[in-house]
Amino acid sequence: MLAQRAILAVVVVILVGVPAAQSATYYVDGNCLNSGTGATIACGASGPKKTLDEGIALLQNPGDILNVRGVHAAHDGESVNFDGRYGADQIVINGKNGSSSAAITLQPYGYGQTGQESVYLEGTGAPGSGATLGWTQCSNCSSGGDCPGVPGVCQEVWRTQPSFPMDLALGAQRPDGTPTYRATSIGGLTGQFYSYSTGSTSGTVGPLYARWGTGSQAPGASANLKPYVFFNNNGSGFVIGSGSAASYITIRGLTIRCHRRAAITLQSGASNITVDNNKILYDADRMDNGSDYGLAVYGANNIKITNNEIAYTGSEGIHIQAAASGATTHTILGNWIHHLGDQSVVGPAVVGTPAGMILGDNGGGTGNGDYTGSVVGYNLIENLQSNNPNRAGPKGIIFENNSNNWMVRDNIFRNLPGECIKLDANGISTDNIQFFNNLFVQCGHGNVGTGNGAAIVYNIAGSGRSASRNTIYNNTFVGNAGGVVSGAYNGTCTGNVFRNNIMYDSGAIRMIDFPPSGTFQNNVVYSTSTGTVVSFNGNSFTCAQLLPAADVDGDGVTNDKVQCVDAKFVSASGNNYHVAAGSPAIDAGTSTGMPSARTTSINNSLAAAHGLPSYADSLGKTGLSWDAGAAEYSGSTALLSAITLSHPSPIPTGTLTVTLTASTSLVQLPGPLTLLESDGSSKTVVLSGLVPGSTFTGSLVVDTSVAEGAATFALPVGSLVDGSGNTSNTIATGASIVIDQTPPSAPRNLRAGP
Repeated sequence: MLAQRAILAVVVVILVGVPAAQSATYYVDGNCLNSGTGATIACGASGPKKTLDEGIALLQNPGDILNVRGVHAAHDGESVNFDGRYGADQIVINGKNGSSSAAITLQPYGYGQTGQESVYLEGTGAPGSGATLGWTQCSNCSSGGDCPGVPGVCQEVWRTQPSFPMDLALGAQRPDGTPTYRATSIGGLTGQFYSYSTGSTSGTVGPLYARWGTGSQAPGASANLKPYVFFNNNGSGFVIGSGSAASYITIRGLTIRCHRRAAITLQSGASNITVDNNKILYDADRMDNGSDYGLAVYGANNIKITNNEIAYTGSEGIHIQAAASGATTHTILGNWIHHLGDQSVVGPAVVGTPAGMILGDNGGGTGNGDYTGSVVGYNLIENLQSNNPNRAGPKGIIFENNSNNWMVRDNIFRNLPGECIKLDANGISTDNIQFFNNLFVQCGHGNVGTGNGAAIVYNIAGSGRSASRNTIYNNTFVGNAGGVVSGAYNGTCTGNVFRNNIMYDSGAIRMIDFPPSGTFQNNVVYSTSTGTVVSFNGNSFTCAQLLPAADVDGDGVTNDKVQCVDAKFVSASGNNYHVAAGSPAIDAGTSTGMPSARTTSINNSLAAAHGLPSYADSLGKTGLSWDAGAAEYSGSTALLSAITLSHPSPIPTGTLTVTLTASTSLVQLPGPLTLLESDGSSKTVVLSGLVPGSTFTGSLVVDTSVAEGAATFALPVGSLVDGSGNTSNTIATGASIVIDQTPPSAPRNLRAGP
């Protein structure tokens, strides 16, 4: 017995004495001549690993960080500067597990700091070896030559036939890392950096032709060091959770570009993965193959996709299939998704399904589609392009087959060829989806196929399918080709609620085409049509018949408080869809049935960064009731400005810097300032500065053309415009100055001493 106690004591001592695994920071530098242990930043025995695969292999414990060197000058024995580019057929991450408090992180060196390095993960590689890296210059472009059918200067075009895993030779990379412009025939090689292959058009193996040029632009020459070709075996960026489980991993700050398939693929073994603040660009498969997504999620759970830019892919920016069972919870916030399918950049041989997002069931049919707790919010989805004339134009978000219980809030959809939203209940249902604080602008103006270009289209495929209990509150709809709502209602469609929305079009179109029963209340609708503007639950209304007392939704209760009036936006031509003072949308809403998560108005910080007025409002209810629409009128908040000068008044001869500071951020450039002079003449001061912003500067030359005496600065009426639509021209302080260019007389009769 004593012996057993002694053994137990020894075991306890040993266990207590084992320290917990400690997190570590590792390094990768593709510019080092050889791989080190990854422990330090200086190339050498203990220095960085050379490849991403080697660096990822080091990650073992929660909190581990892999810092990847990007663009940087040569150091520690490196012979040349580094371009920050890493190429691979795919990068697999399996069996790596952080924790809820300490994720494993992959990031650029210096992430979040001044001097953060640019890192490029690419799905390309050299097609061969030698001085030209496997490219051969065309010499005879006649029918019997080595490059038959090439137009223009034959010798500017080069060909290559790489082996597996890039044997399809889908496309190549230009010297700046962007993809070549993929033509659909060899005769289409009419511009520099155009390419063509049968691999990109039909999927059959054949040479890749590219018009690189000659001299310094030739493959391998000084201006074209990496004429790399797309991998096509896997052709993916990161693939996570495809074998063993991978969890609590963060990928951030990278540029992931030029892949055949998705830049990031999350398989069913992945959970609690964060993809944040990356640029995902130029994913392009062979024509009409459809796997060239930005991100793809297949059965993974608890995924965060935040603050990324996703652009110029052949197919959807984000493609998601639910987990096999239970609730799938994803967070998709703050992403800028734009120019998907843009053939003016990637070429006519890039053809896919370039929707902003497709959010579907597990398996692509009638699998699990419960997304309880999932949020799509604060995104900007804009300027998508049709890349197949025989297919309906790309939509903002498609809820596909069986996709339920989402929250869709504070997004902006604009300039989309297809509908902004498609509730595609083709498998089972698209039920219980909340839409609020969204802005839907100019959707459906392309080839819409079976739709009609409405902002929201219902597609209930038949008996046993459902699109029910969806709530559409406090959204603003402007200029959508087919109005606000339409669709095919061939299954169950009950309990849908439309409240507190602004539905506006300057043309003569029908705004609502919704035969099923539902709720339609407190909406401000406007169209110039003299015919039916709203058709709801079998009842049709012209604009003149849409009166607040009418029973528009046909539930037998009057006073639905629907109006057909102009909502009076601050500036529709300037994309400012805040309502102005006196708008009928002010206090036109109701709190009845409002989604509990809606406590403030629209809050989208991406808009101002991409050419739109600021919609980062986040205002609570300011009046007796909520306003209709996504934005809340801010009331009579004073919008003021102040002027300061680089020289105190009185102002002498010289050049004066004039600074105007607003009391809040402005969404358009104020001014110009006018200086009203004492003799009735005036001078103009043009202001410059960033918008949104609050500080603006200009110059005033004070010379003999400027009258001496009192002068006053003034702004044009409505020159100050904030994100809530408030306008003003008030200069609260600093407006009055004195111009005095006359130097004082020389002193006379001075005496020294008493």
